[in-house]
Amino acid sequence: MNDRINIGAWIEELVLRLQEEFGGRLKLVGLQGSRTRGEAREGSDIDAVVVVENLAPDDLAAYRSVIASMPHHEAACGFISSPELLVAWPRHDVFNLVKDTQVTFGSFAFMDAEFTAEDAQLSARVGASEIYHAVTHELVFAEGFLRDTVDACVKAAFFVMRAAHYARTGEYPASRAAMKELADERERMLLDAYDNPQAFETEALAEALIAWSQEVMLSASE
Repeated sequence: MNDRINIGAWIEELVLRLQEEFGGRLKLVGLQGSRTRGEAREGSDIDAVVVVENLAPDDLAAYRSVIASMPHHEAACGFISSPELLVAWPRHDVFNLVKDTQVTFGSFAFMDAEFTAEDAQLSARVGASEIYHAVTHELVFAEGFLRDTVDACVKAAFFVMRAAHYARTGEYPASRAAMKELADERERMLLDAYDNPQAFETEALAEALIAWSQEVMLSASE
């Protein structure tokens, strides 16, 4: 079962295999997601972050082969790109990638890894707009899929909350538990809904997500 993965040993082995494959072109390997926050559940993904210089389609095939050779490869997913693309990546979008990544090998020194309040604020605003659109769309056009969408948006709300908090304070909460200590009543409801989804009615969560995401967008635009 992949909840028993020794994630430290796993990522160290991945680094060794990627060094063998890419040599000096390998610039960063890290982890993000629930396994770095101490929030992994049974079946949680292994979210690897890999940065390879001059990444080409053949490199993607090579990376796929490396992942396929790893133990617990069925749990692996994540992000792969190149330094040159990350430098050009929209700042609001790369914000959460950099802030949420626990680097095992290399560094983000190839790019500006210091983010402004404006970067974080835009990240929060865009994330909130995506949540607002997803929930309202399902309510009107695809109510049969509403629960799945609500659950996905409850998960995404945490990342919006982190970005919004960083925009206000310059601090990036390390986990959902840390965010809960800083959250208001509606935010705590959404964080609780991730931990215990069956305790909340779908419609109540949908309404809370709409109201909260709207509030985030409007406050960020002031």
